[in-house]
Amino acid sequence: MTNEFPEEGEFVLCTVTRIMGTTVFVNIDNYKREGVIATSEVAPGRIRNIRDYVTINKKIACKVLRVNKERSNIDLSLRRVSQKETREVLEEYKKEKASMLILKIVLKEKTLPILAKIKEKYPSVTEFLSEVQKNHLLIDEFVSKEDAEKILELLKERIKEKKYIHKAILAISTTESNGISVIKDALLAAKNVKISYLGAPHYSVIAESSDPKDSEKKLKEAIAVITEKMKHHGKIEVREED
Repeated sequence: MTNEFPEEGEFVLCTVTRIMGTTVFVNIDNYKREGVIATSEVAPGRIRNIRDYVTINKKIACKVLRVNKERSNIDLSLRRVSQKETREVLEEYKKEKASMLILKIVLKEKTLPILAKIKEKYPSVTEFLSEVQKNHLLIDEFVSKEDAEKILELLKERIKEKKYIHKAILAISTTESNGISVIKDALLAAKNVKISYLGAPHYSVIAESSDPKDSEKKLKEAIAVITEKMKHHGKIEVREED
């Protein structure tokens, strides 16, 4: 691993290993380190039975609250992770499994030593193969030419770019006589998004990107532009959707 510890605020995939009293112990999968979740961070409100929320060997997405590197203590939260963030963490997990499978199919018994070398420079196999797709020469450092050709061929067949979508519904109204033109001009001012008419007064705004943060940014920027354009001409209500 290029990083031995996760960063505070990072979302990580964990496997529940044991439950002792009011504390949940997990293995942080990508870092091979133990983390703990206090009962208050499992779910909001009063918890009668902690096993209603977590069970041994269950995969859960957590947020890193605190990291004490000297003591190797990592405090996590389950309740501070939204459904959208959980989906994104699980999606990354699935992509990593698919990436690992590509290496195993080609390298077989050579997988573990080569994997160790890859993880000295890259945080995940997924990121390594993503960089290899951009620059095929990067793989030559780790595998033979014959294995490299097989891996590159599997990459073409198996790894497809994931598209992340962020969506919002806008309710736009105006009392101005040229209201249709005003609303149209406001919507046309938004860039890098797809806008559809749903029936008065609702419009959908959709942003798409291979990077979830980028698609979210595009959506927020588009909404800001439309809101600014309508500020003195009418009313706008925004409902973002996961």
